[in-house]
Amino acid sequence: MTAAANPVPPLPFSPTAHLALRELATRAGTGVTVVCGFPAAGKTTATRLLAELIDPVVLDKDTFAPQLEESVMTELTGHPHDRDSDLYRRVVAPHLYAALVQQAVTIARRCPVVVDAPFLGYINTAGEQGQRLSDYIRTITGGDVAIRTVWVGTDTTRIRERMAHRSAERDRPKLAEWETYRSSVLDSGLAHTGPAVTDHLVVN
Repeated sequence: MTAAANPVPPLPFSPTAHLALRELATRAGTGVTVVCGFPAAGKTTATRLLAELIDPVVLDKDTFAPQLEESVMTELTGHPHDRDSDLYRRVVAPHLYAALVQQAVTIARRCPVVVDAPFLGYINTAGEQGQRLSDYIRTITGGDVAIRTVWVGTDTTRIRERMAHRSAERDRPKLAEWETYRSSVLDSGLAHTGPAVTDHLVVN
């Protein structure tokens, strides 16, 4: 089960964040807009607000192929909701994200697309290679579809509160080993690399 057990209201975005999304919407009427950031940072809320403005096709990584992720990780590690291990990052994530962005580009040839996903591995690689995230994604998808990227940022305390409130199965391993997750992911440098390699920043 990957859906939240309880309905979770959208994160209250600041007027500044709303303004940033409205400005982004003026450019997002074509091509692919990638909304990325840490889990529980507010990506889905930003995607919903953006979708209200441009009426795109929305691709959400959490609903893209959850049964595949869970079955593979159960077979490999015994933990269906493992999304943070080195094994997941090496064996599952590259192929899943490649399929997700390729699907987005294919659809975007006919209508605008917004992709809601962390993209932390892509961000790390783009940073190491000194590339923009949008350019790195183009090396994977090819083609001439416009791609723009958005980092949704928030503070660590709010991320933990959000995870606890939404009660999603995929968050339980993170919450159970919070200090390890915080130090290895949230405090890993990605909070600085994300805004540096993306095209737009939304802070809530």
